[in-house]
Amino acid sequence: MSKTLLVTSGKGGTGKTTISQLLGKAIASFSKNVLIIELDSGLRGLDLMLSVSDKVVYDLSDVLHGSCKPIKAITVVPTQTGNLHLIAAPTDRKFKLSRRPLEQLLEGLSECYDFIIFDTAAGLGTAFDVASTFCDTALIVATCDMVSLRDACVTVKVLPHINCRLVLNKFKSTQLKGTIEYIDTAIDIVKAQLISVIPYDENIILWGSNGYNQQKSSVLVEIDDLARRLMGEDIPLNQKRIK
Repeated sequence: MSKTLLVTSGKGGTGKTTISQLLGKAIASFSKNVLIIELDSGLRGLDLMLSVSDKVVYDLSDVLHGSCKPIKAITVVPTQTGNLHLIAAPTDRKFKLSRRPLEQLLEGLSECYDFIIFDTAAGLGTAFDVASTFCDTALIVATCDMVSLRDACVTVKVLPHINCRLVLNKFKSTQLKGTIEYIDTAIDIVKAQLISVIPYDENIILWGSNGYNQQKSSVLVEIDDLARRLMGEDIPLNQKRIK
């Protein structure tokens, strides 16, 4: 059976979708089979981030409406090890996700993948509500500002049935001199256990488009550690990355 992750955030701009695609790549690098299901109807972007936009023919709405078999909507993402696949979000922003069709899809796919990652749209909505009912763990992506942390707290409150873990993204130690003095304060606000602190790197936007060197990025090293934690390894936070 698959381990099913919900990657979400209260507000937009936290880097949630970037984390979804990098995490998918990282987990696949450990010889795992990974499927990312994108839920941001009308505003899909993972096909571009994963450099497979020219390969996407069918999307999630086509599968759930019975217009094609699931295999037709699953796009293979080239990786050196493991298998990474994508079901792209619908281009129709009016698409509404329904529980039963998604449940049937997951029943058919759960034996094929080690991890299924739902990349949600920013905010809370129907797709968020439906997808969350099938997830084991929610990664709540937030940045160290009060608006993001408060919205993350609201997100945690509506997910009492899921193991919620906090991912602090775009972290800069200089932020702690402002409203959020300590990481512990952020944890207290969100009320979720911390699983990862991903440092800020202005060059991360180059990943995928200009051959960004992942071997030199502390962001991708931390993403790799996050993947290992989700696979059950006891990986402590690297204090050097959060100073």
